[in-house]
Amino acid sequence: MNNSKIKLILLLTVASIMLTCSASSRVVFKGEGLVTGEPGMNSYPEEEPGETALIERAYEIAPPSVPHAISDFTIDRTTNDCLECHLDGEEFDEDHIATKIPPSHFTNEYRQESVEESVTGIRYNCTQCHVQQAIVDFKFWNGSL
Repeated sequence: MNNSKIKLILLLTVASIMLTCSASSRVVFKGEGLVTGEPGMNSYPEEEPGETALIERAYEIAPPSVPHAISDFTIDRTTNDCLECHLDGEEFDEDHIATKIPPSHFTNEYRQESVEESVTGIRYNCTQCHVQQAIVDFKFWNGSL
C-alpha cells in the first residue's frame, strides 16, 4: 500500500472519530422537566397498596402501572417481593384484592413450557414492563436548543 492511500485512510478514520465525538456531546435539550431526563423531577407515591387509584392503561393490552410504592421491593434472581401479594391475588379486605398475575406469565412462549407454581423466567422481572405511577412535575421543554 502506498503512502497516499495510508494517509487517506488515516484522514478518513480521524474525521469519522471527530464527527462521532462531536455528535454525541451535542446538547439536545436545555429545558426543564421530563424531556431533560434530569433526576428528581418526578416523585412517586409512597402510599401502601390499596391507598392510591389506578391510572387508566395507555392502550388496551398495555401492562398496568404499579399504583403503590415499590422503592423497598427486592427483585433479583432469588427474590421477587411482588409475588408475595400478586401470585394468588391476596385479599387484604373486601375493598382491596391484589391483582392476580395472569396465566400468560406462567407460560414461556419461546419454549412452549408452562409452569403452575411460579412465574416463568422471562416474566420474573416485573419492573421490566410494569412501571410505578409517577406524580409528574409538568415543566416541559421551552423550545430552545
